[in-house]
Amino acid sequence: MNKKFKVAVIGCGTIAKTHLISLSLIPNCEVTALCDTVGERAEKYASEFAKSAKIYTSYIEMLENEELDAVHICTPHYLHSKMTIDALKRGVNVFLEKPLCISQSEIDEMLEAERKSSARASVCFQNRLNDSYLYAKNIVENSGEKFNAYATVFWYRSKEYYEADEWRGKWATEGGGVMINQAIHTLDLMISLLGNPKSVTATISNHHLKDTIEVEDSSEGVIEFENGSVGNFYVTNAAPVGDRITLVLNSKSTKIEIRGQDLSVNGKSIDFPERISYLDKEYYGSHHPDIIKNFYEALSTGADMPVSLKSASKVIKVILAAYKSHDKKIII
Repeated sequence: MNKKFKVAVIGCGTIAKTHLISLSLIPNCEVTALCDTVGERAEKYASEFAKSAKIYTSYIEMLENEELDAVHICTPHYLHSKMTIDALKRGVNVFLEKPLCISQSEIDEMLEAERKSSARASVCFQNRLNDSYLYAKNIVENSGEKFNAYATVFWYRSKEYYEADEWRGKWATEGGGVMINQAIHTLDLMISLLGNPKSVTATISNHHLKDTIEVEDSSEGVIEFENGSVGNFYVTNAAPVGDRITLVLNSKSTKIEIRGQDLSVNGKSIDFPERISYLDKEYYGSHHPDIIKNFYEALSTGADMPVSLKSASKVIKVILAAYKSHDKKIII
């Protein structure tokens, strides 16, 4: 990767630190600008990761004034679509935090903007690089068998978590609750393993923060796939047991159980080399640096994006269908 990339980060909240750490591990990337509506947040990260970066409070002003190769968008969910489109229109490549967006119309607009642009975009589903997922993917793709699956996500988010950021817990700004924020990674892995989703039947509930959030804290449902596979899910962030995440796949002869980086096949544990994590939160996994490096390698070589907008849109369509379902089948 010989090309030097001038990079900016838009949104200097918690997840931006993970992107800046990852960028610091890539010699060919230089963070030349940081943007946040609260300038002090951008200045803080500049002092730690990019001392020569210019600080902006307007991302449009930054896009107009800086000669950028790529931007990392780490803002609240409702801003993802517009910011991505604005960057693509200016020929600036985009690495976007999940979720892709929060509506079907935004999916269509983003795909059209990329089609018309000289630039490209990718979405941060870093768990697609987990050893456990890649091992399972190899089995599924080469077995010749049909697999069904179920996913469970037991997570916890407190009243204080939602009150700390005004945009969280609202349909208009977060776009949902546990489905679009915590469970999205696990659902994305299920979809990536089973194929194109065809329909969703689901329910959503708010069990423990009725006076705090508008959105769901729990959801359960069934995803039917074009190839005849079925995926069941139960997800919640009302579980004080913490982060316990399971994805199980079954065929006639094989049972695959994924628990984060841990994997068993027909009851036998599969060992992987230990990975160094540079990140503050264990549940982020260890692959932000890898997927971000892959993004810049793809820009250098012309290879496919690590996670294309179209690929990332599949799980959003499932989540939006679950929100519409009210226990009736929704065709995607």
